[in-house]
Amino acid sequence: MSKSLPVHCIFLLLLSLFWQNSIADNDDGDSNEHASSHADFSVSINGASQLSSGIEILELRTNQFNPEIETFAVSVDLAPLFKIRKDYLSVRAEQQSANIQLQQSQRNVLRLQSLQRDQAVSTRKLREQQVQLKINQVQFNTARLQTTDTRLYAKIKWGNELSRWFLDESSADSMLNALKKPLYLVYLPKQIVSPSKTIFIQPFGLREKAHSASLISAAPLHENNQQQAGTPFFYLSDQTVQGHHQRVVAWLPVSQQKISGVIIPASALVWHLGQVFVYLQQQDNDEQFTRIKITEKKFIHSDAYFIDTELQAGDRLVSVGAQMLLSEEFSGQIPAEDDD
Repeated sequence: MSKSLPVHCIFLLLLSLFWQNSIADNDDGDSNEHASSHADFSVSINGASQLSSGIEILELRTNQFNPEIETFAVSVDLAPLFKIRKDYLSVRAEQQSANIQLQQSQRNVLRLQSLQRDQAVSTRKLREQQVQLKINQVQFNTARLQTTDTRLYAKIKWGNELSRWFLDESSADSMLNALKKPLYLVYLPKQIVSPSKTIFIQPFGLREKAHSASLISAAPLHENNQQQAGTPFFYLSDQTVQGHHQRVVAWLPVSQQKISGVIIPASALVWHLGQVFVYLQQQDNDEQFTRIKITEKKFIHSDAYFIDTELQAGDRLVSVGAQMLLSEEFSGQIPAEDDD
């Protein structure tokens, strides 16, 4: 028993030393990893180097942004609606003419009835005029029905608003306005519950050059547009567009509520291992720059993005020179070659 005691003591002593070394190694590893992580995401550039390399700093400001969905709009050919207008005006003229003849026949019958009571005209003459009155009544009813059917057909094909523009004389100015500016058919994606009063369109997908279009009305569903997903609406361009484009890109606001964030230039973005980063100049040290990962950016146009999470107003963003900072950051991590 006395011989085994030193062996146990030696074993416990060795175990204690091994445990302490293991803890120390882990602490050193954590410390080195944190230092490496910090070094990987920051770089120091003195003022002279910043000036010579053309680094530009932009202090970010708060902006409002309305998220949009990009889709397409199809130009609407108004020629069929003009054909309906022509037919409508024709049948309405026939109705007015038939109404005049009907009123004249009614007056003739009343006059002959008065004369017949005084025996100043024959019964046969009165009956002939009564037959003519019935003929005129049928002609008027037919013309009125044709007018109603034509107007109903226009509403079914084009909706109430466009039909009113083209069929009502009081809306002639609206019709002429529609001739000067293109009319578009837009299908709302399922993410959008109700149509926005204003959308933006551009033939070549350049958001920064897009112009607005105003909501006119819902477009009726029929066999020609049932193959498209979504609910169709008519939008009239707010500008006279040069040239005809059958299909244009459209940007539709997702909701009426805007979100707050900052707008950054596209030149501030750098890519590394498939991820997007920007550099911020530290507030307390203008020679120190920190690389910030951008997890989500919202496209505004080809030269700008909206950020609402990682960046905030007051941040000093590197708008020009981020790629140089990325190169400088990683060049500083390459170990110097041993002269030996």
